Amino acid sequence: MAANSSDIDCVFSLVPCSYSITGNLILIAFYGVLLGIAAKLISDGAELLLDLGLPAAIIGGIVLPLLGAVPDSAMIIASGIGGSKEDAEKEISVGMGTLAGSTIMLLTVPWVAAMFLARVDIVKGKGVNGQCGRLKPSSFITQGVTVSHDVTIGALIMLITVLPYFVVQGADWHWGPTSHPDTSPAPAYTKWSALATFILCFIFFILYMAQQLIFSVASQRKDNARKEKRLERRVLRQFYLSMSAKVLQKTTNNLTQAQDDTDAQVTVEHQDKVQKKYFKAWRAGVGTKQENEPLIAAEAPTEKEESPDSSKGVGPAKKEEGNDEPKWKLALKSVALLVSGVAAVTIFSDPMVGALTSLVDPTHKNATDTSNDRGQYIPIPVFYLSFVITPLCSNASELVSSLIFAAKKTQTASSLTFSQLYGAATMNNTLCLGIFAALVYFRDLSWQFSAEVTVIILVEVAVGLMAVLSGFGYKHTYVLLLGIPVGLLYFLGLFLTAILENYAHWK
Repeated sequence: MAANSSDIDCVFSLVPCSYSITGNLILIAFYGVLLGIAAKLISDGAELLLDLGLPAAIIGGIVLPLLGAVPDSAMIIASGIGGSKEDAEKEISVGMGTLAGSTIMLLTVPWVAAMFLARVDIVKGKGVNGQCGRLKPSSFITQGVTVSHDVTIGALIMLITVLPYFVVQGADWHWGPTSHPDTSPAPAYTKWSALATFILCFIFFILYMAQQLIFSVASQRKDNARKEKRLERRVLRQFYLSMSAKVLQKTTNNLTQAQDDTDAQVTVEHQDKVQKKYFKAWRAGVGTKQENEPLIAAEAPTEKEESPDSSKGVGPAKKEEGNDEPKWKLALKSVALLVSGVAAVTIFSDPMVGALTSLVDPTHKNATDTSNDRGQYIPIPVFYLSFVITPLCSNASELVSSLIFAAKKTQTASSLTFSQLYGAATMNNTLCLGIFAALVYFRDLSWQFSAEVTVIILVEVAVGLMAVLSGFGYKHTYVLLLGIPVGLLYFLGLFLTAILENYAHWK
């Protein structure tokens, strides 16, 4: 049941819906937050799989990219699978807006932000890790980012996976992107070209997963980044344990013989509280939960001469092994996060599509009734709303994590950032486009997206060629100046879509 169907009142809907501008805006914000939280749960659950000791090539190369595409895929499925064919024809624009907005947004906005955060000084054509001078006009040439060779390969793969767009869109270009109105039946070439696109996307998806599993270095880099983060946590914890143990030992040596056992116990308990206090402060600083780590009071001092168990052959390494959370707990936590995230995406994707469509639909129930703010709508195509809004909901966690890595200003971290962006675009070109083409084929929908697909192709080709040429021609270094044209591509995409639809009258 579609929440925004014109013949069903919102009172009887299973989910909240509205016929007013204010109500739909509130619902879009509400569902957007829920979808953003769901995407974060999926991301966190997927990353926990790396701590289970599973092969990094499988987790980083297959599982993480696949789960990262779940929110966008769910939005596309929800936009075309429910309701009547007429409803699907109307709502499928949300799916195309999600596909186009997610792809173009990931290749422009976070790309530019990562360039600015990760920029370092360029010396002899290569970026110097951690060295970044003051930003000035000449910095657009003298500063930039150097990435690894496999990032350039990832950009090349992204360019190759653009080819499926040319199948269905090439047929539309050949027979004319303005040849039939929206109300006429879909021509036969649309259905069969959509089927060919679906098959080609499926083949490219399998090949990409195989490449990630067998050849990709990016998966190993992700695993190394996680190990580095865990090592930092352990070093900091050992530091606080060592310092607390020294304070405790010094205090104990200064106690007089006249103190009884009760006074000594009070002192020890006070020191334990001090240890826990500083340990909580450290845990808050690194953004993890204190209750997931063993209590400080149960930890032994790390220095050999202060460890009561050293005579028994129990070394610091064995003690540290006991600090790790059991793998079965990590597995349960990962499964819980993944199931919760996927369930939330599945539940709230369809209402989000309904709210977006209802906000701009002039034909919904009581559309002409403007009393009490009912029946109002915004007279713009739903594509533009979904182009801007849904990618922010489905890719928020990926965007934030990419920028966090970029701020480290190292080649490894920068390579991980741009590798994630190119990989996400590749997943959109294979999995998400394949799902969209399958909906067009199996539901016999018309193809009204010539302008949108043309813009996707232009943006991906522009960014991909720039990355490949910079990789093989300039020692895999992007100068800061490249951020200007790449950033303008986002706005150019919206502007060009409007020009092709309103003035060239493309579908």
